[in-house]
Amino acid sequence: MTDDKPDNERTLSLEELVVSHSYEMLALITVLEKKGILDRGEIIEVIKELRDSQG
Repeated sequence: MTDDKPDNERTLSLEELVVSHSYEMLALITVLEKKGILDRGEIIEVIKELRDSQG
């Protein structure tokens, strides 16, 4: 039986995907914070607003 996936492609678990996404988001937030574009408090506020609007 042949494998249709290229050698460099592999399946990620949901946990690996979530961890990877979390690191990417943290890196983006850190860069924007270092540049003085935003601060973590602003991000937390927006996250709360988004969660409230979903429920």
